[in-house]
Amino acid sequence: KDYRGFFVDVGCFHPKKYSNTWALYKKGWRGVNIDIDSIKTEGFNIARPHDLNICCAVSNKEGELEYFSNGFYALTTSLDEKFTEGKSGYVKKTTRTSRLTTLLDDTKFKDRKIDFLTVDAEGHDLEVLESLDFERYAPSLVAVEAHQPLFKELCETPLYKFFETKGYCLVGWCGLTILMAAPSLQETLTNPDS
Repeated sequence: KDYRGFFVDVGCFHPKKYSNTWALYKKGWRGVNIDIDSIKTEGFNIARPHDLNICCAVSNKEGELEYFSNGFYALTTSLDEKFTEGKSGYVKKTTRTSRLTTLLDDTKFKDRKIDFLTVDAEGHDLEVLESLDFERYAPSLVAVEAHQPLFKELCETPLYKFFETKGYCLVGWCGLTILMAAPSLQETLTNPDS
């Protein structure tokens, strides 16, 4: 029988297009999709009704934050003002924010280990990761954007150092997306018979 895992997609954008979780959904996996823009989560409600789709900003603190959007169904909406510097068309808005742990704790997936966590928060990725209780949710594989062209530059970033403190290691890199594996997944990659 095929394994049916649990994923969390922060900054989910579109239920199919550019989705890191669409193929998993088609295989019977289920998860939580989160986006700052309600039009995006409404699309998930239509195309992926078996997932839980939440409209909220995710950060390492609760409350309200300003965010920046550059149009209807924008590809790059960000909580990070530096991300938008020098780019035209961005409008400042306000939204509620929640820690990822808080959001997950309020779902039927509370305390379930995450098989695959994907984060695309346009410059706010580290804050999203900091908001997750890695002890309880322990994602096996994490996909997250990094904007360094060289590995030696990536190794010096706070994002990469955060993963190192958790025991994660780089197992893949495609375009802007790095794949970080938990120690438990690393063991199965190096010892496939275990």
